[in-house]
Amino acid sequence: MSDYGTPPPPPPAGGGYSAPPPPMGGGGTPPPNNLVLAILGLLCCWPVGIPAVVFAAQVNGKWASGDHAGAVDASAKAKKFGMIALILGIIVTVLYVILMMMGVVASSSTSSSM
Repeated sequence: MSDYGTPPPPPPAGGGYSAPPPPMGGGGTPPPNNLVLAILGLLCCWPVGIPAVVFAAQVNGKWASGDHAGAVDASAKAKKFGMIALILGIIVTVLYVILMMMGVVASSSTSSSM
């Protein structure tokens, strides 16, 4: 008997794409990366905002590689540095406006008394 007369087996059903592989180490939703907060913090106070952006960028990569504890830690650090940068930026801006107003008032009172 020869195998030349038998047809080839049919292709697998369901299309050309397979289901995505399951995440390593279990499922669940990844922690928020806080990237928007980190960028706002970077605009307000860049020395503290830079680490916030770095930690925010690490969250998704660590989660995808299975380092869930590292992803949660990076998310918390990104949020902490982002909030600190945002608060420092607001405080410095308010102080700047107050000092400028005091300077305007002081200069207008000395020029009017001359």
